[in-house]
Amino acid sequence: MKKIFTSVLALLCASAVFAGGIDTKSNLSTGYIRNPSRGTENKRPEAVLYNIAGTSFMEDGLFLNAGNQFIFKEYINELNGTEYKDDENVFLFPDFEAVFKKGPFAVFAGFGVFAGGGSLNYKNGTGVTYLALYSSFAPSLGTDNAAAIAKNHSLEAYSVTMGEMVGVSYNITDKISLAAAGRFLHGTSDMKLECSNAVFSGANGGTTVEYDASGFGFGGIFGVNVKDLVPGLTLALQYQTITKMDVKFDSVKGDLASSFSIVEGEKYKNDLPAVLTFGAGYNLLDAVDLSLTFNYYFNKQATMENPLGGKKLDYDDSWEIGLGCDFQINEKIGVSAGTMYSKQGYKSDVNSAFSPVLDSVVAGCGAEYRIAKQVMVTAAYLHCFYFDTEYNYGQDLELSKNIDMLSVGVTVKPF
Repeated sequence: MKKIFTSVLALLCASAVFAGGIDTKSNLSTGYIRNPSRGTENKRPEAVLYNIAGTSFMEDGLFLNAGNQFIFKEYINELNGTEYKDDENVFLFPDFEAVFKKGPFAVFAGFGVFAGGGSLNYKNGTGVTYLALYSSFAPSLGTDNAAAIAKNHSLEAYSVTMGEMVGVSYNITDKISLAAAGRFLHGTSDMKLECSNAVFSGANGGTTVEYDASGFGFGGIFGVNVKDLVPGLTLALQYQTITKMDVKFDSVKGDLASSFSIVEGEKYKNDLPAVLTFGAGYNLLDAVDLSLTFNYYFNKQATMENPLGGKKLDYDDSWEIGLGCDFQINEKIGVSAGTMYSKQGYKSDVNSAFSPVLDSVVAGCGAEYRIAKQVMVTAAYLHCFYFDTEYNYGQDLELSKNIDMLSVGVTVKPF
């Protein structure tokens, strides 16, 4: 029976909707959905999420921005011609940013979903949990009975890491700014494996194995923005420190869980890695902003553990590069488009059948409309093109997924 829980819990370390790193979010705002290359943002309050040093180059005044993403997803893993699928959509994925700029100073705050993100529901389990259940029961019950049990289970999970950040930026010259911020992250997750078979229920004291877990961590963000050393050119560099997170099992249900060290009050590590971002942008004719963004995720520095027993998951580092364009048509209307390629750090035997970690190309577009002098609304759409891969868990599983995102936001400048 131990294989069942080893398999299930190994799946839960990256329950991400869309991630630039293994679990770290890239899609933090509506601005990203319309143009993923945001590393030189210095006009809108979403600079809080992508280029904190850019906030002190914004116009003087108070800016408030709120947005939400609607995420339509399908995760698939295929074993021996049988598909195991999750298609649980996410309709609440919010963000909020505030910037107050006066002279060379800016203070800012933000809220967002920085890791995890949403619910997963495999009504017929996954290929990995099928193999684990089958191999556990076959020696004692025979292949036919084991196959019947393995087919009769489901798997549900929820995982989200939200955070608040606050910081300050300052123009040390009219062309160079520095910024620093602190970020507090708090994550929650839960999992339920359900099997109505009498043998499973008898050994477990019930039909389900469940847990709820939570954790928190602190990190720092530091940035520099250089603007117009060469007319029209903006360069930005930002570094997010590693955020160490110990996740605690707050409640556990099921006798078999406690037998394998899933114990209420115990902890496992699920760090968010350090991230280095470089951005380069060029303003053309005052109406067109071209941008390039490169993100590097130091996954090897972070400790990401299997909740069962604390075994480390050895992912390689990840990186992504994006290109984009923002075009201001007139005083009221602006349009954007961009694309980004992400190279993930998975290996042939280090991945997740539950929430597949795959290389991808994303393409987004959107528009802004100023409905009043101090109010701007934004709408955007993004599609993720994923590259299927094989994950070896004794047998090869084909991993694939599809994601489409819609997002809306509103920016208000009271003064």
